Amino acid sequence: MKKNRFHASCLALGAKCKTCLLAPAFAVAMSLTLFPSSSWAQEENGFAKINVVEDFADNGFQWFRDAQLLCAGNQESSNAMTIGWGGIGTLWGRTAMTVYVAEKRYTKSFMDNSQYFTVMSFDFTQGKILDYMGRNSGRDGDKAKALGLHTAYTANGTPYYTEATMVIECRLMYAAPFDPKNFKDDVPQRMYSNFPAGVHTEYIGEVVGAWVKGSPTNATINSMMERRSIRKYKDTPVEHAKLEQIALCGINAPSGMNQQPWEIRVVEDYSFIQELTDIYKKAHAEEVNRDAGFKNMFRNAPNIICVATPKGRGQLDAGMLAENMMVAAQSLGLGTCCLGGPVRFLLSSPDAKPYLDRLGFSPDFELLYILAVGYPDEFPDAKPRDAAKVKYIK
Repeated sequence: MKKNRFHASCLALGAKCKTCLLAPAFAVAMSLTLFPSSSWAQEENGFAKINVVEDFADNGFQWFRDAQLLCAGNQESSNAMTIGWGGIGTLWGRTAMTVYVAEKRYTKSFMDNSQYFTVMSFDFTQGKILDYMGRNSGRDGDKAKALGLHTAYTANGTPYYTEATMVIECRLMYAAPFDPKNFKDDVPQRMYSNFPAGVHTEYIGEVVGAWVKGSPTNATINSMMERRSIRKYKDTPVEHAKLEQIALCGINAPSGMNQQPWEIRVVEDYSFIQELTDIYKKAHAEEVNRDAGFKNMFRNAPNIICVATPKGRGQLDAGMLAENMMVAAQSLGLGTCCLGGPVRFLLSSPDAKPYLDRLGFSPDFELLYILAVGYPDEFPDAKPRDAAKVKYIK
């Protein structure tokens, strides 16, 4: 059975999102139960029903930080918004999900007048949907229509979008605004002192149904199929724990006779990147000046992973190492790009040699590639793939 965040007394902590500029979320009391079976399945829209207690394998502390879509209303009128606050677990003997909506948000009236709501996930390639839903208000127009989304309804009449990769439907059990008199320290006080959208209302729902697009057990395949080379990154550095996990996945790649012919250097010190970039800018001033968004020579990534192999061998093994790391990064909500240009610069520039030396590779090893790693600031479409190159010998 997959490790599951609905089993634990855990809270998914929120981060700032484009809609609500949200800070960390609040605790939810927990015990454990299964949600009731729903007689309605969404097979006609490509979904398969799951039991969240057994099949929800995402990190409960990260899930809302990655941004989800909250939707409420009915077949006559509905609205959705991007959310970054929330909690998952159990409460009052029910499998529960908690979301938060600020007083002046357009979605609040739909939440207040609905018995059910849905929370939807979208894959890495659909970031434009979450971005648009977060930056625009339903008061100004039909956001789903503007995005070309298709609205469908559960057996309870709860709206959701068929483009979602996961839909969780909740029956509302509790709703109440935060009472400033109950704030126990200055964290919420400081936030609401300069938050024009007003105090949030806490909505707690019992999970009554959940569906995923396609098979509920293909998370690895999804990460492979959804990964894109990212060439625009946010400034936010990647957490050490995530970089460590990526490297661990890398070194678990197969290699001939298990020789593991690689050395890996994970660069977290941004001054290393910036100082090396300063040298690069002097040597490539014309190229840099053409790029108005240029910040560093690694596609503006805040972190890099440098991989070296013994001279003349190990490249195939290192390729499998790279794929493991890039797929792992994708599964953690990160973007990557395998870079060769910076490698050529490091190997050929005398001014860059001190930085190559700082990587500390063994004397008989040579830098092979560099992975740019960071939180993506673009969501490119997939490039066409030529399936005709695959032949089956039967």
